[in-house]
Amino acid sequence: MKTLRFTPLVILLVFSIALGGGIVGNTNQSAAFVRTLNRNASTDVDAVYFNPAGLMRLEDGLHLSLSNQSIFQTKTAVNNYQYLNADEFVGDVIVPLFPNFYIAYKTGKLAFSAGFEPIGGGGSANFENGLPSFELPVSDLVPGLAAEGQSVSAYDIDIAFEGSSIYYGFQAGVSYKVNDMLSVGVGGRYVAASNSYVGHLKDIAINLGGNWTPATTFFTGAATQYTAAATSSTTAADGLQPLIDAGGGGLTLAQAQMMNQLTAAQVAELEGGLTQAGIDPTGYTVDNIQTAYRGVAASATASAAEMTAKSALLADQEVDVAQTATGITPIISVFLTPFDGLDIAFRYEGLTELELVNKADADKQALVGLEADGTKIYQFPDGAKTNTDMPAMMALGVAYKVMPALRAEFNLNYYLHSGVNWDGREDDVENGYEAGVAVEYCLNDKLKASVGFLNADGGAKPAYQRDVSYSLKSNTIALGAAYAVSPNLVVNVGGMDTFYQDCDRPFSHTLGADDISVIETYKKTSIGFAIGVDYKF
Repeated sequence: MKTLRFTPLVILLVFSIALGGGIVGNTNQSAAFVRTLNRNASTDVDAVYFNPAGLMRLEDGLHLSLSNQSIFQTKTAVNNYQYLNADEFVGDVIVPLFPNFYIAYKTGKLAFSAGFEPIGGGGSANFENGLPSFELPVSDLVPGLAAEGQSVSAYDIDIAFEGSSIYYGFQAGVSYKVNDMLSVGVGGRYVAASNSYVGHLKDIAINLGGNWTPATTFFTGAATQYTAAATSSTTAADGLQPLIDAGGGGLTLAQAQMMNQLTAAQVAELEGGLTQAGIDPTGYTVDNIQTAYRGVAASATASAAEMTAKSALLADQEVDVAQTATGITPIISVFLTPFDGLDIAFRYEGLTELELVNKADADKQALVGLEADGTKIYQFPDGAKTNTDMPAMMALGVAYKVMPALRAEFNLNYYLHSGVNWDGREDDVENGYEAGVAVEYCLNDKLKASVGFLNADGGAKPAYQRDVSYSLKSNTIALGAAYAVSPNLVVNVGGMDTFYQDCDRPFSHTLGADDISVIETYKKTSIGFAIGVDYKF
């Protein structure tokens, strides 16, 4: 028997919960970002992340920043495959805690900084009814069995799936003021990635002749019937061996009966068995008939093994997998002030190599196939590795003080996906970008309001998209305020709303000998809120 695959539980690459930024990483790394969406030219303490060289604009002393974001998303996949019970699958992403912490100490021409941020992922997505890729193979049971003459009219299944992803970033750096026009910064980030997948697929049943029957029961029964057919065919072939040994292999059944080598009942049984197997025995010799029965036995044995394998693959399954990886990101930054009122910031983050390693119990690795020798094929074999690098990126920020009370900032982030290793999926991704603009206006000495806009395109081609992991083009708007409670304490509050562009992925699904055109549409919504405090000692 060839390798048999049946993939109701499929996870591709990494369960992505991108909250802002590229396909893998997050750039929403402070409350001030949530109210502006553009912080690459920051000269506040969140410059620890956005622009370490810009820390040289701080006053001498110790500066702290602590903020938290709450983010709520829906991820929807719509599949038009005609045999699915439902065409829409929705997952809810709730991220109540998304903290950022930064500390910087500036003295003279030097600044030392450290920070913590969820640099990737940051939440959990719960799909109470699974996803199309989980259910589509099960839905094929109805047309597949109907094509074989079975009176199957419907299927039922219990699917649930929850995926979580968090990449913790711990960074440190040092900044230096070269002169009044130029500052530079160098540092690095330690990334600790952790993903988990928990779910089940159980109680698969088919409506057979008006009665609900467990799929495992049906295929186990079919395996029993094929085994019986193989046994009876082998018995029939073996029963002809004495006649063949006696030199009667060249006789027809009629001749063997005439010579009293076979009874009329034996002839009728042999002919009936072949006819039932779809073989016309007319003109067959005893040798031919034995060969035919041996072939029927081999075919029935293979079919019994296939039915047994299908029964095993359709049995209740659980998946409970953890994946971990670590990597290092080099960071350099430059901050220029050509003249008073104009700030230009540049940050480069190098490629972060990440190799996720699976950890899962033997019975919770998601069985997806069987080799010819019965060896089980798992989606998440314990110890297996998956590459999910974070791409290198270039970040540019240009801020200009239009008037004493009005500041405008333009940002551009560019993601170099061409250098990553995503186990082949990088071939379906172009370089991505984010471009935006923000305006801050000082209402008085203590309060300033801000609005921001951000356009993003992760660079994903339609072939990259999957129901578990996809990236959509988007536009985000934000607004908020910063209030100086005292000369040393500033509170930032903000909110953002992202509008995503739907993406269609056409693909071909094989059903028997046919290739059926399917279109899967990916949708997403996202809103976020943040509050944070900056304090100077």
